[in-house]
Amino acid sequence: MTSKIIIEDYHGTAQLDVEAVLGSKGRIFLTGDITSETAAAAAKALMYLSENKIPVRIYLDSCGGEVRAGLAIIDAMDIAAKNVDVDVICIGRAYSMASVILAAGTKGHRYIMPHGEVMVHEPLISEGAGGSASSVKNMADSLISVRDRISEMMSEYTGLSTKKLNSIMRSNTFMDARKAIEYGLADKIATEF
Repeated sequence: MTSKIIIEDYHGTAQLDVEAVLGSKGRIFLTGDITSETAAAAAKALMYLSENKIPVRIYLDSCGGEVRAGLAIIDAMDIAAKNVDVDVICIGRAYSMASVILAAGTKGHRYIMPHGEVMVHEPLISEGAGGSASSVKNMADSLISVRDRISEMMSEYTGLSTKKLNSIMRSNTFMDARKAIEYGLADKIATEF
């Protein structure tokens, strides 16, 4: 659904896309699946906003998606954070890779709406596992390596030990807003947009 707003000024009347208007003010919406396409769009927006010293607010409502795409978004957030604060607000769900993006926001600027929900778990195999024994072993080794890297990142973001995180992430662990703050995935309940 695309929302339009009407702007009137001395040039006349124009109909503008709400997301484009908000984007020019530093508002980025990461909703739906995290894919290479959403990662590219987020990186472009973060690059533009950072270069123009416009503070960033990422509004997050996602069930997760591709690990590599999520890591690309986090890399872009880290680069942008050298110039501007990168606020992240969970406006609905931050599941799987989206929970890592929430935790990766600038410390003190990670928010969750009162009814927001976070879910963490180990990385999953996105394609069917098949092929030779060696191929399956290589896939498993790669998955364990990604799990360990994400555990280390989450430990840095949350202050929890990797041992505690691995225990929490062993299966789908759902958290309400208060529990997400207690576990260090967010800093505060959002009281404004």
